[in-house]
Amino acid sequence: MATEIVRLTPEQLPALRRFAEEVWERPRSDAYFAWRYEDSAPFHDVWLAMRDGRCLAIEAVIRRPWRIDDERVEIGEVFDWYALPQYRNAGLGVRVMQALMKEPYPLLLVGGSVDTQSLLPRLKWQIVASAERYVLPLGTAELAPAISQRLRMPMALAGLAARAALARPGQRPRRREAPADGRAIAVSRVGPEIAALYQRSSPYRTVPQWPGALLDWLTAGFPAVGHFVPLYFVRGDVLVGWVLLRIYSGATGSNAEILECFAPEPDPALYTWMVSEAATRAASFAPDKLGAQTTCPMLAEALRRNRFVRTRSNPVQLWWPARDGLPTPAAIGSNTNDSAIVALPTRWWPDPPLQ
Repeated sequence: MATEIVRLTPEQLPALRRFAEEVWERPRSDAYFAWRYEDSAPFHDVWLAMRDGRCLAIEAVIRRPWRIDDERVEIGEVFDWYALPQYRNAGLGVRVMQALMKEPYPLLLVGGSVDTQSLLPRLKWQIVASAERYVLPLGTAELAPAISQRLRMPMALAGLAARAALARPGQRPRRREAPADGRAIAVSRVGPEIAALYQRSSPYRTVPQWPGALLDWLTAGFPAVGHFVPLYFVRGDVLVGWVLLRIYSGATGSNAEILECFAPEPDPALYTWMVSEAATRAASFAPDKLGAQTTCPMLAEALRRNRFVRTRSNPVQLWWPARDGLPTPAAIGSNTNDSAIVALPTRWWPDPPLQ
């Protein structure tokens, strides 16, 4: 039987579930698959390569609005592009991508595998920006192997060296001085005031938005995605910015990510304060590291001022034949694609029995 490229429907969910359990270390409960593929249906599209009732390849997008100058444009953020290894040389993944590229909305992908980064330009995608990746080490699980490799030191000694380095004065995150009338406020959930924040005049010309439905699905969804910590930053009675932290389980223990750090009127001092508050709050959860990513030079400078170390550069690639690039400056970072929902544990607690 010929291979068909189809959009996911409820009838294909069993085949998709078998595929996911075969190729990914992710939860396998009914609750997870309901959250991941059914609850997200209003803004989440999935394409499958199907043959004889079996899923051979997949690609997904989250659709959400972006503000590009004075326009509001729906963009599909691409992730989970994967084909079974035995079908990769047959171009099955490319066929799925080409089906997605026929959709009426633009597509965007940040980073991706080495193969993805080399293939997309051959499919006429544009590299429109560079998102710089930063990490703040907070534990020894990843710092020790780096020391061992760099200094050719046995792991036992590297672990001691890592603990000694992290224990030195000034190595832990510290709060930077807030503006005289500034306050950082932890909130239980993100409200409509965040949408209003993105509508204010800003030097950013390209900014992904956070619709309420997407935030509600993410932050109140499946428990294994992690713990989300939204922080509001206020000067006087004015909301000037916000941060969304994610604390999640990684391969070596707990990790953390700054998913969003946005101020419509940014400056290095404001961002330095915001990042310092995010880092000190994240450190209280004892993660091994705190990650961040940005295309914004001011935010990158604030990360460096808070001792984040640049680790790599991720290309921002765009499929939008009607446009030549994206206007800058842009506020693109860990707030795109699937940065908020990856690194899930292999297993999760089963649903409790009905009483």
